[in-house]
Parts: sequence; structure tokens; C-alpha cells
Amino acid sequence: MNKWTRKRILDTFTELVAEEGYENVSVQDILERAEVGKTTFYRYFRNKEDLLYEHYRDLYDAALEDEQCRTLQDLFTMLLRITREKPEELSMFDTIGYASYRDFIYKYTCSCGKRILETAWGRPLTEREEFHVAFFCGGGARILEEYACGKYRNMSPEEAGKEVNKIAAARYQVEINKPAYRKKKGTKK
Repeated sequence: MNKWTRKRILDTFTELVAEEGYENVSVQDILERAEVGKTTFYRYFRNKEDLLYEHYRDLYDAALEDEQCRTLQDLFTMLLRITREKPEELSMFDTIGYASYRDFIYKYTCSCGKRILETAWGRPLTEREEFHVAFFCGGGARILEEYACGKYRNMSPEEAGKEVNKIAAARYQVEINKPAYRKKKGTKK
């Protein structure tokens, strides 16, 4: 995929969502503002839900790869900060159903969380451990939405990150192994 074209389409998508709201943005709006043709768009994306997923994946991956992101607490703090500071994030939570933003956050954080823990522990998760990760990620997806909407206004991202970290059992508080994450990430897709 041409990185410039992908970035231009994604940047246009997030601009339009910030201005108009997710539900009010059409693929045609994106094509016109990004100055790309329909064929180009559909070469890279099936629909605007793909853009939603790619947008969140880029945010999450950038947080994971950030040099200041060494622990899960750092990751929680960064995600909470991004969610509150980027106006387009709030509008994306308006999506509902199976292809919703919250559903994608849940699925992707479960996948990444599982990979982080398996890398840190050097083994696959047990069924109970996968259950814990899924339960934690389901609640986390909801908290990101509530935090973006202004609930918990008096908590900074750092304070909220610490609280999330307190909830996690000690064995789940691991270092993020960036080289292992990048290697596995590169093999996906």
C-alpha cells in the first residue's frame, strides 16, 4: 500500500469525523476532500468501517511503540490521553453494533494484550488467563468511551492509568517488549 495515499485518506477521514461526526461522513466525502478516486480508495479500504479500524489500530500501535510506553500502566495512560485529547475519537464512539468502534477496541486490545502477556511470559495464555484479558478489555473499551465523553473529569490520564493498573492483578503488570511486539506485528496482515 502506498503509505502516502493511505495516510492522506486516513487523515481526511479523521478531519471529517471531527467536523461532521462519524455517521455523517460518507466515502464520497472522503474521496472529494482527499482528492483520490474511487478505485484508489477501494484498493486500500472496503468501506469507512475499515478506516475506523485502521485509525484506531494506528493510534494503539503508536502508543505501544512509543519509547515512553514501557509498562501496561504507560499504555493505559497514553490511550486515555489520546481518547480525551482528540475530538474525532468522541464522534467515532457513536457507531453501534458489531462493527462499532467500541467493539473494535475490545477485539484489538484483547489481541494485543494477549500478545504482550504471551511475549512477557514466554508461553501461551491459559483459558482462564484469556478470560481475564477479555473481561478486562471489555471494561476497558467502555471506560475509554466514558473517559472521552468527559466522565471522570477530575482524573488526569496519569491518575486514571494508575487506577487501571491497580485493578490488574500483579501478574498482569508486565514490561512491554517492543522488539518482540514489532516482530509479531510485522507478520500479521
